Formats: sequence, C-alpha cells, structure tokens
Amino acid sequence: MTHAVIDLGEAPADLPVRSRPVPYRALLGALSAVLLALAGGAARQRAPVAPTVLPAGLADTFTLDGERMYLVEGERISTYELPSMRVLARTAATASGTVGGAQQAGGAMVVSYQVGADGTPATAAYLAGGDRLLWRRPERLVATSAADGTALLNADGAEVAVDLTTGRERWRVAQPVKGFLAEAGPEAGGGYPDWLVAISGTGRLATYDAHTGRPLAAVTRPAFAGEIWPVGSYLLVSAGDGYDGYRLPGLRRLWHTTADLSQSWMQTDCGGVICAFRQQGGGMTVLDPADGHVLWSSGRWACASPVGRYLVATPSAAEGDVPPLWVLDPRTGKEWGNFGAWQGLGLAPGGLVYGRREVRGRYQIFYGLLDPADRSIDVLGSAEGVSNGCETGGGVLACRLVDASVAVWPLR
Repeated sequence: MTHAVIDLGEAPADLPVRSRPVPYRALLGALSAVLLALAGGAARQRAPVAPTVLPAGLADTFTLDGERMYLVEGERISTYELPSMRVLARTAATASGTVGGAQQAGGAMVVSYQVGADGTPATAAYLAGGDRLLWRRPERLVATSAADGTALLNADGAEVAVDLTTGRERWRVAQPVKGFLAEAGPEAGGGYPDWLVAISGTGRLATYDAHTGRPLAAVTRPAFAGEIWPVGSYLLVSAGDGYDGYRLPGLRRLWHTTADLSQSWMQTDCGGVICAFRQQGGGMTVLDPADGHVLWSSGRWACASPVGRYLVATPSAAEGDVPPLWVLDPRTGKEWGNFGAWQGLGLAPGGLVYGRREVRGRYQIFYGLLDPADRSIDVLGSAEGVSNGCETGGGVLACRLVDASVAVWPLR
C-alpha cells in the first residue's frame, strides 16, 4: 500500500476530526495520512482491523437484525451472533421463490419469499438449524415475536397472527370495507408493531392490540376518503381541509391542522416532532404533536431522522453537490452544521451516528462516529475493496466487497 496523502475533499472549517484512543489493531496505514491532512497533526500508524470475510455470490443477500446477522446463500440461511460472528445456525430453506428476508424467532426461522414473475408474497418457517419445513402460507411477512410465539402476516384484506411452530391462525383483524388497515406504534416499520389501526369508508376508526388481536378503542368520524398515517404514538387522519390528530391507542382526538400535507409521507419516528416529507421534489413540513401547528417548513430536505436532541437530514436532489448530512434543530429547522463528505450509515449508541466517507476512484471507505452535538468525526477505521451495500447494527459494519463476498468489521 502506498502511503501518499489520499484526497478526501475539503472539510468545512466547523468540522473537527478527532483521533480516538485506539487499540494496536485500529487503523490502516493510509489513515494516518488522512488524519494528518484533515486534522493538521500527527497520527500514529496502526495495524488495520481485520474483518471477518464471508464468501458469497452476487445473488446472495445479507441483513442485520438486532444482535444477529443473516446470510442467505441460495437455499441455505446462516445465522451469526453479533458482534462475535459466531455461527448460531445453518438452516436449509427449501421452499421455492426468491428470498426477501429472514427472521429467527425462538426455534423457527421465518422466511419471506417472492413467488413467480409478479412477485407474489409467501412466507415459510423452518426448524432453525435444520432442514424441516414447519409451515408455509401465501401471505406477506410483517414481523415475528418470539415472546408471543407468533408471526404477523399481511393477507389479502387482513392482518393475521399465526403460531410460529405450526402456522395455524391464532387471530386476525380484517380490513374494513372501503377502508384501510395499518401497523402502528414506535416499532412499526422496523420491528413488531404495538397496534393495528383500521378505518372504514363510513368513518369508524378502531385500534387493536397487535400482540393479541384484542380491540382497544373505537370512535366514529365523518365518512372517510383519504389517508391515515400512524406516527409513533400519534395518528393523523385526512379530514377534508387538513388532518385530525389522535393519540394512540385510545383514539383521543387532540387537534386539527390545515397544513398542506398532500402528496407527502410521514415518518414513523421523528423524535419530539411530526415530520412530513413531500413525495415529489423534496421538502418537509414539521408539526408540533402537542397542538398540530406548523413549527417550520423547508423545501431543502428529502428526509431526516432523530438523533438525540437533533434531526440529521439529507438534502433533496435539487440541492446539487452539497454535503449529504446536516444537523438541524427539530423545533426551528435551524442548521447547526454538516459533516462534509461523510454519509450516514445508522444510529450509534450515545446519540451518535455511524458514518462513512468514500475515497474517490478507489474501492475504499473510512468509517467512524459522527457527533451531531459538535459535528465532529471520530474515525474508527478503514475498509478496502468495498463495492457498496454497507449496513451497521449489532456493533458491526457489514459491507459487500468487489468480489461479492461480505466483510464484517467490529465497531466496539
């Protein structure tokens, strides 16, 4: 490896790069030159952190889920413990179709499939670590709950909970006629939901416990024709000239807003505010969940995520060649600064963000911790031969390499 200074572009003046105390296996040789160039000081050269490399083909996929990693290789699913990368199980998934994802819950490996040219969904469960098919159903997998012993499936016009071991139906909530049915709660969209929300064409709004199927609350509204958006513990329902806001799961009506949220999607979790993002051209509107009034609006941002007491936002395509990650005040929209050319990879403990910075013209990235409080960067290491498809979770960074294999670096 050459030890020339690598051109990573210019860092803004308000973007300090700090060198963390590291063990002797911490950084690649080139990182010392990068820190010298960016921080203006000396950095000791350390031996690189060696990744665990998993052989894989172009058609193979991997996902990180909590403290586990799943590598799908044709009809075999390997489960690894994170961050140790200890093999927990190798499961033979023999059902036909393209694997869309896998989740191990208790002794069952539940696999989602797309079947046929039209991508018809199906779900199957296998004995984890074996090759025995437990059950197969023609429905889309939503989530699994080992605590409940169930898999939640999306059927044609209903949400169905089935037994993890047998696939037998335990309960279902039907989608109302001319209405909608949606998962809700802080974990909806990223885990097992807390509630199910249903609204009929006649305006009856109801909530159900997503763990038991038990009805929780119901209210009657004017006839409904529009949208419902579960946002954490709130629910927004279109109401003619705007949206009504309700508290979940009890359905207490809180407020009405006339803010123009048409052609927008709303994020499940945006910290202490409600974020709506325009589907065309970018831009966002932020509401106060206490009374529904507009706190601020901007045409600049395409998406944003809560990190501690900040929002970390990505500019819309209309912004052009600008830093990809900015720190905002969620209540005012004030811009506190950005992270230069660093991109976000995922949330890290302590109100931080895992980030990466690509080296132009080379299959190399630097990865580190981004601190929204002072926009500083704590460089953790460097990864070689990275093509794309990086994820963080369970204390590791996992990336697809140029030869299609998957490399996993510890982050702790």
